Amino acid sequence: MFAHHHHPAAVILASGEDSLAYLQSQWSSQLDWQGENQATYGLRLNRKGRILADGFILRKDDENFLIVSYDCPPANLIALLEENVVADDVEFEDRTDGHEIISLWGGDHEAISSQFAFTLPKGNSFAATEIGLIFWGRKTKPPNIDILADEEHTKALGKFLEIAEQEEVLAMVDANSLALARVESGMPAIPIEMGPTELPQECGLEDGAVDFDKGCYLGQEVMARIHSMGQVQRVLLPATIKKESPETLPVDLFLGEKKAGELKSYFSHGSEISGAGMALVRHNLLPEIRATGLSFLPSDEPRIFIK
Repeated sequence: MFAHHHHPAAVILASGEDSLAYLQSQWSSQLDWQGENQATYGLRLNRKGRILADGFILRKDDENFLIVSYDCPPANLIALLEENVVADDVEFEDRTDGHEIISLWGGDHEAISSQFAFTLPKGNSFAATEIGLIFWGRKTKPPNIDILADEEHTKALGKFLEIAEQEEVLAMVDANSLALARVESGMPAIPIEMGPTELPQECGLEDGAVDFDKGCYLGQEVMARIHSMGQVQRVLLPATIKKESPETLPVDLFLGEKKAGELKSYFSHGSEISGAGMALVRHNLLPEIRATGLSFLPSDEPRIFIK
């Protein structure tokens, strides 16, 4: 099993009597659960249904929630969360400092949890353990395990990692390795690869990140309209790139003379002059794109290949 130690971009504490009702009106996923230790992934959309931020919401109790985002800066996330507060009893506090995440993937989760006597979460929940809060992440498919830890978990988490490495149960890898695993799984990074000009349906986030049955929330009308109409015009897909990294991203991609999309990210395969990334391409051109590949310049040699 692989493991990567990193820091979340943001850990925000939402607290107050109205925190659940307020978050329910701002987040795209269903938050009105029963009981504590619930966890769900969702999006903060604008009124046009475009993606502004994402994150996991962990319900500690009826009035306290942790909002954890891999890539959204805390100041930006708090500004979005506070944007529609009027008379609501809810406050947002930046708790990012002191938090870390261990992401585990590529092995038998049940076996490692049994060997080291920690609890795996069930469904949309998190397990509070001595090594941290454990929940199902969104870095890989099948879902990876994320362990969110703060200072009180440092000693136990460090001991777990040390023993797991010594016994060769875990192999610690770098950020690029996790990024390549994420890209291969087709999981978007927000707001790096998908942001305020894109829709959840363009990157497969309508399944698991958008609830079509819940009540009013920002972007709901657009989500319902697209859900009933079906297909979007663009789609984000993993790509193999037979070239060194472009100087700037995103960069236009061409099918012959036609602009067919954009390369949103690039991660190197190492010593080879090649890499992988996420490409946002035109849905109606997919058969041709998959058959011939894409180029960085009009009518140039194809160097980007979509799975």
